[in-house]
Amino acid sequence: MPVVKLIVLQLIAHLLYDFVFQPAEWSNNKKSSLFSAFHAYHVLIVFLFSYILSFDPGFWTGALVLAFLHLLTDMSKSFLHIKNRSRNIFFIDQVVHLISIVLVVGAYSRLYSINFIFELDLFILAVAAGFILCSKPSNVLIKNIFISFSIETPGDGHGIENDGGLPNAGKLIGISERYLALALIILGQYPAVGLIIAAKSILRLNSTQKSEYVLVGTLLSFAIAVFSGIIINLAR
Repeated sequence: MPVVKLIVLQLIAHLLYDFVFQPAEWSNNKKSSLFSAFHAYHVLIVFLFSYILSFDPGFWTGALVLAFLHLLTDMSKSFLHIKNRSRNIFFIDQVVHLISIVLVVGAYSRLYSINFIFELDLFILAVAAGFILCSKPSNVLIKNIFISFSIETPGDGHGIENDGGLPNAGKLIGISERYLALALIILGQYPAVGLIIAAKSILRLNSTQKSEYVLVGTLLSFAIAVFSGIIINLAR
């Protein structure tokens, strides 16, 4: 069980350092250079979050290995971007990071004893991970799924909406609906989630293209929240 808790803690750290606290500027600049100051800044953040959120004083070795592997993965990702092989790189990159976390924590648990500085509840950790996932990381995930399937935002043909909507309103709506759906799933209120989806479908849409865009985004958004809630309930 301590191994599972440490893996969840490292997943939380990953969501924070790779999505929530990584500025878009860093991510964009890393695409144009195999190694840059932004790679260095990011790997430092990776080490700090991995170590601090392990709540294990001895995990500095594991955090160091994770930071090194993260740097190698990010440099490989930058190389592929430079070579214009960017399609689906995001998903490969994330899978490699997740595998690295599982392998490093597994190896650490075999070599050393996991000693948390205080007692941790797996369910609470899972809930925290779920709500963090349903924030900015989910927006990035859905965006990359759209890119992977060449789905553009309805608008002027350049992926820019011109319907007078509020800037970033869609992102906030997405986060809010995922939070609400996740909370309902955790509480076992599955029918209520269906009502939310039905309520959102009443939106007045101006075109078939936009209708399809909103439908795909809504289904992906709720799918993330529902699956997160189901996994969280397994940790009870």
